[in-house]
Amino acid sequence: MKDIIKLTLVITIISVIAALIIAFTFVKTKDTIAAGQKQAQEEALKLVVPEGFEISEKTGDDSSVPQQYWVAEKGDEVLYIFKIASTGYSSNIVYLVSIDTNGGIQGMTVTEQSETPGLGTRVQEVISKKYIWNGLFSEKEKGNAWFTEQFKGINIYNDITIDKSMGEWHKLDETSKASLRDKNGITAITGATVSTIAVARGLVTKARAYLQAIRG
Repeated sequence: MKDIIKLTLVITIISVIAALIIAFTFVKTKDTIAAGQKQAQEEALKLVVPEGFEISEKTGDDSSVPQQYWVAEKGDEVLYIFKIASTGYSSNIVYLVSIDTNGGIQGMTVTEQSETPGLGTRVQEVISKKYIWNGLFSEKEKGNAWFTEQFKGINIYNDITIDKSMGEWHKLDETSKASLRDKNGITAITGATVSTIAVARGLVTKARAYLQAIRG
């Protein structure tokens, strides 16, 4: 009986010490983490908005409008930026999208995802312009992923078609890309159709509803 009490006491003391360490670590690092998250968000916003726009954060005042969204303004031009979360194959795919007042997409970037490595994770794939041996030892290229770049010019008020016959967008010539845009279409990531559909579905349901609610 004494051994059980001693063991219980030891486990309790270890648990309390561990909890205190975790709490101390959180207090010491929360500001750093928050600053990092804010910086990452600012960089993501810059990717989806053309240069020269002033971005301001807004708060939705009813259930039809997202609690957090952004408005980008440049003269008479206005863009609305939404954060969308769509259920993919194995995770939520979270992305920012900027949309003009007519429903035209001006920019997109994926900020979070945990899809299948080598397949769904390619929603964030940036095609390298470097030789492979340079890319191995140099800093990772910055920029937007080809998958989200192809959404520029797509209109969320129309159905988004997914073409699986043309190959991936980054391999197409300009004529083929223009043909896709005329059909309000995109290409699918090879082997990751579910992830592709998830992103497109989020645009025509959530983003469309948000823009309609804000615009009245």
